[in-house]
Amino acid sequence: MLGLQGKVAFVFGVASEDSIAWAICKSLAEAGVTLYLGYQKRFMSRVFQLKDKLPAIAGFYPLDVATDADTKEFFDAFGKENPGLKADILIHAIGFAPRECFDRPILFVEDESINTAFTISANSLQRCLKYALPYLNPDSSTITLTYAASTRHVPSYGIMSMAKAALECWTRELACHLGPEGHRVNAISSGPIRTI
Repeated sequence: MLGLQGKVAFVFGVASEDSIAWAICKSLAEAGVTLYLGYQKRFMSRVFQLKDKLPAIAGFYPLDVATDADTKEFFDAFGKENPGLKADILIHAIGFAPRECFDRPILFVEDESINTAFTISANSLQRCLKYALPYLNPDSSTITLTYAASTRHVPSYGIMSMAKAALECWTRELACHLGPEGHRVNAISSGPIRTI
């Protein structure tokens, strides 16, 4: 139905069966897509337990989007194990903020926590695409996940509202930058979902 048979996708953000990224994996697998997952080391055992549930998963590689070096390492590992293979889809379903970003009034959240929220939830889209480009086909599609709190107040979403707004800005700028080369970059928004 989706016309994706034989396509290859990078999926970032699977932490458990409740992750939106996992639901996306299942839909892509049903459509005939081969999947390569990036996982955080702290979720490794959970993610590895999912492998047998989805034969479309062809590879797992550690991915910490907080640094350039770790992000590059994911793509280096993929390229080394799969010479010449390129992906058609990149799913960026990554979001994180330290607990205090939700528990404290935004005026009193520490800079370090704010920076962490922006680095992982927004700036990581640029970092992932920077290193993914050599491994993406020219007509690739990148999809990231945003939330309605980027444009309106949602109680208790706090700093993540601003991080999602920044993510949408990154999406627009990256789409304009990469569009002429044939790469599409879009953000989609789900309703409220309990994930982890």
